[in-house]
Amino acid sequence: KCERTRPGESVFVVGGHGAIGEWSPGKALPMKTSAEEFPVWSATAVLPASRAIEYKYLISRDGRSGSARWEEFPGNHVVTPEDGRVLEALSDWGAAAVQSRGPVAVAPASSKPPAPEQKQLQQQTQQQQQEQQQQKQQQQQQKQQQQQQKQRQQPPQQEPPAPGCATGVLRLRLPLISSAQPVVCGAAPALGSWNPKAAAAMSRSNAEGDEQEWELQVPPALPVGAAFKYVLLEGGGQPRWEESRPDRHWAGCSPAQVHRFGAASPRQALELDAELVIAWGGPELKAVDLSQLPSAALHAFHWSFSEVQRRAPEVASQGFCSVQLSPAQRSIPGDEWWTRYQPVRYEEIHGLGSEHDLREACSACQKLGLSVLGDLVFNHMQVVASCDEWRRAQHDHGHLESLKRRLSERLGPTFNRNDFQWPWFALEGAEWDGPNRMEGWGCGEWSELQGGSPKVQSAHMAHMQQLKSCGVSGFRFDAAKHMRPQHIADYVQSAGGYAFGEVLSVDPAMQQEYTDAVSVEGGPLPTTDFLLAVWLRKFLEAGEGAVDFDQGAWVKHLLDVEFGRKGRPPPQAGAAAKGQLQAPVLARNSVRFARNHDTVCNDVPFYGLGGWGQEGAQVAAAWLLAAHDGTVLLLPQDVKASSLIRQALLYRKALRAQLRSLGSKACAGAQTLIRARRAREGGSPLTVCLACRVPDPAADEGRLLGFCVLNPDAKGAAEFLGSACLTCPAEQRFVAADGTGQQLTVCPDGQLKEPQVLGPRGGIFFIVAES
Repeated sequence: KCERTRPGESVFVVGGHGAIGEWSPGKALPMKTSAEEFPVWSATAVLPASRAIEYKYLISRDGRSGSARWEEFPGNHVVTPEDGRVLEALSDWGAAAVQSRGPVAVAPASSKPPAPEQKQLQQQTQQQQQEQQQQKQQQQQQKQQQQQQKQRQQPPQQEPPAPGCATGVLRLRLPLISSAQPVVCGAAPALGSWNPKAAAAMSRSNAEGDEQEWELQVPPALPVGAAFKYVLLEGGGQPRWEESRPDRHWAGCSPAQVHRFGAASPRQALELDAELVIAWGGPELKAVDLSQLPSAALHAFHWSFSEVQRRAPEVASQGFCSVQLSPAQRSIPGDEWWTRYQPVRYEEIHGLGSEHDLREACSACQKLGLSVLGDLVFNHMQVVASCDEWRRAQHDHGHLESLKRRLSERLGPTFNRNDFQWPWFALEGAEWDGPNRMEGWGCGEWSELQGGSPKVQSAHMAHMQQLKSCGVSGFRFDAAKHMRPQHIADYVQSAGGYAFGEVLSVDPAMQQEYTDAVSVEGGPLPTTDFLLAVWLRKFLEAGEGAVDFDQGAWVKHLLDVEFGRKGRPPPQAGAAAKGQLQAPVLARNSVRFARNHDTVCNDVPFYGLGGWGQEGAQVAAAWLLAAHDGTVLLLPQDVKASSLIRQALLYRKALRAQLRSLGSKACAGAQTLIRARRAREGGSPLTVCLACRVPDPAADEGRLLGFCVLNPDAKGAAEFLGSACLTCPAEQRFVAADGTGQQLTVCPDGQLKEPQVLGPRGGIFFIVAES
């Protein structure tokens, strides 16, 4: 009897026999009701005689989609059928008690109705049998509970390995907040014969970040290929199965297999045999020397130099190769981050620590193989008056002279009023990207230095040399789009080494002004790839329809929206319908990010990047890390919060090591192949697979070095069977990049031998195993 169903739901019975699903919700026996019978549900099953059968009821959708709701009480229902007799078991939802009718003999089809006195005798007999049966069931339940208690107290006996068996360890990762007891339940007796109550319990082995890890020493008697699933025993021992995937199979490999519990039903692919091909940039992009680029840089945003020194070992262990500092010069006083971007004196290292502190931090980083990038604020200096005050002064000569004297007083003796840009002009609204963006005063108040002035450049170059003498080996140019490319080129030529420019725009033409005019070691000046970050967010959150536009028309629309101009989105280009898209990668050496300090700390749209939280942006960050090229910039709080990003960092480190070992020619020919599988219901892609390949005469698409698979969906799990970008000349083994030892085998057609289920916003990262 159950009154808790909702429209579209049914009651199912599941338990310890094949006729009622062997405790697998997907195989549970459906029950029936009608308008007249509701809330009573019924089902008929043929069960073995003289054996206690445990079972429970659950509520699920009629099509068995979604998660099931189980009865919540300790233990299970128990009945013991008798040979040739019908046993009718009656229960109330959520109550352990079972009321039995019978067992009664099955009457032959030709039998006549009994006489009244015979009927009375039968009723008395049936009542006696029912009482005896209930007493027998109670005794059997007590006996079974005693046996289970005894089994829990005694260690399981190890059976001798059978032919085709292999020992090893299974490992399962769960969210740290989970309090459930995981067990491994399968067809083999050692795994409980599909009974979760008798399944092999896992032991907690480790906890890191936002996850906990459980492990099971696989019984030696478990045959290779044995089917199993993970089950979570929640409050009262209620089992929660992996309903989101088919059965797993014991691979018999000695390295530990690491899995994640598939908590939700996976979304379905639009077409099983069709993948969306995503070109990683256009054919016009030139190869660069990857050895000259930082692979992944941690933006030690607003960290003191002593904190950089203290945390350098942690940063190196995470897979970073560079650390970007906040501006080191003396700035206006204050604890807010933006004070570092209002310089007062370039001659003095102050605010985040002394010059000695900077040397110590750089030394600690260099010993661990970390390069250090300095942040240069050369476009402007301290704000000495508000925009309104400067605007009023344009009509009051005396007031204007007063403000100019204030500049000389506050920023002297190094600079005076003549070292700043005149006439005053406010950069606001669309003017940020307008033709006067290199002369205007940002927000109408940034004290804009006179770019190209020998005096100004001399002070700046001296600051760069001071940073280099402390151990800084590369530079970021803040607000680069407000500086003339030739002036940046002068600074880069003077200092040498690596440098990149913050060109805060989605307009590729503006970026090209700097990449064409400025050269660094290894190629053109890298700049910040804002358009790629916007594209990734829209594609991962809304699917191909959100990015399938002509690039020029789409960029114009983004700029119109950013600066408040009216305009409709451009028409769809139709590339996705043909199965192909192109990600707008700016250059092979561009600096990439999902979130940076500007999009996180400023209340500005930034083309849709403002307000992008850690949960969603982590998938985009992992995507960027999985590509072979470019430099990826990450914030410390994002690395700390996301195990996905931490896995991706280790993958990128291993991938770059593979490329270095193959030499410069292989690096130059490396490419990232991307395939996305679209979901039947639309929206974000089901999975995205990124594979790195290098030229190989034995394979048309090159040799496969590693691959990553991502599930962008925030709620549902996704199953990954394989991809066309993983094809190999022969079976190829891959090992997890996180050092856990998990292995996968990729077949020549690109399919995995064992399907993988990716949790919401989850991913897997594998590097080719050494032969």
